[in-house]
Order: sequence, then C-alpha cells, then structure tokens
Amino acid sequence: MIKKSINELPEIGYLYHYPNPTHPTDKFRMDIFISSKPTERHFDVLRAHFFIKGPREAVERLTVTHPWKYDPVAHVCAGVVIMEDRKGKKEEAFTFGGQLKIDEQESQTICNLVSRAPIIEISGATPIHRFFVEEIEIELAEYRARYLNGDEYERHLCEVDPFILYLACLGTLIEKLEGFQHKDEEYRQLLVDLHSQVHRLDVAGLIEDSLPTLESIFG
Repeated sequence: MIKKSINELPEIGYLYHYPNPTHPTDKFRMDIFISSKPTERHFDVLRAHFFIKGPREAVERLTVTHPWKYDPVAHVCAGVVIMEDRKGKKEEAFTFGGQLKIDEQESQTICNLVSRAPIIEISGATPIHRFFVEEIEIELAEYRARYLNGDEYERHLCEVDPFILYLACLGTLIEKLEGFQHKDEEYRQLLVDLHSQVHRLDVAGLIEDSLPTLESIFG
C-alpha cells in the first residue's frame, strides 16, 4: 500500500457519489475520510459505525477509526451509517446494504461503501429523506418482530440484494400510503417522492414487472 504524507489530510469529511443519469446501472458510493487530526474546515470524522454481516451471519456493529489494522473489507447490511466527530456531533446516512472497503493510510483511513441501491443522506436539509428512512425502519421493525429468532431475520436482511430491498421498500410504502384515506401534507409529499423514484427507475428500464414488497422477502 502506498501511504500518503501526514500533511495530506482530507479536504472533506464524507462524500456521496451518484450514478450518471446516462448510466443508471452504475453503483452508488459513499466515501468517509477518518482523519488523524481535525482540519476544522469541515465535518471531521473521528469514527464511523456500520451494521455488517458477522462471522455467524448475524448483524454486528463495526466501528472504524484511524489507524485501522483490521479486516479491510466487510459486507454491510441495511441500516444507518453513523459518523461522529470530536465534538460529539453526528452525521447519518441510510444504506440498503453494500460492500465496504477500508483503506488505512498514514494520515487518514478511507471507508468506501458501494451499493447497487441509493445511499440516503439524512440531514435537516433533506427532511423528506429522513421521513423516508423513518418509514423504512418502521416497516423493517414490524417484520423483525414476526421472527421468534432474531438471527433468522438478520440472515435474510444480510442476504437480500440491496437493490431488491430498495424496490421492496418503495413498493411496500407506496401500497401503505395509498391505503390511507386521509393523508397529511408530509405523507402526500413522501408519496409523490416515492412515485418519482419509481418513475426514474422505470424509465431507466430497471423495473422488469411490478414492484416487490417486504412481504415477499420476509413474509
């Protein structure tokens, strides 16, 4: 591994990469830069937390810090990615699952999370994203409660293709919200956003037939 100079600190704390509209099958990616010391120029990530598939195929929490001397790869399961700085502040994202690569360098450790499904930024600037994630978490919690053995649910969660899980969340939430006789403005906005996501996928030829649902995965 070629190590960078200690003076070459990250220019940003984290970064989202989205597929080019002309190449909709490209993967989504999130880069997290865990620095050896704060730059005070951006959100300086001290540690990053991921939910990963453990040795026994159950979900485990992985905390990445700098320097990193452990396994450089991990299978990330659906859940919230949490980044913390030295001041106790947090930034969050939601992933439907993906592959994590951890690259330890002299002045920083870089986490590259790659997924076939969107990696959703959760922030005050994007309230619709937070609402979407909250609704996903409610649905997943309900399915988890059906399992007498939580490990069995977690195996399903880790094994499902992230893109299929994403489609199933869209299908389940659209069906749920359209069933509401009276919707407040927040739910109406979310429903419009969900249909917009489906339309983009359909135009790109990424939906072969009808949308799956979480029932088809966990039922």
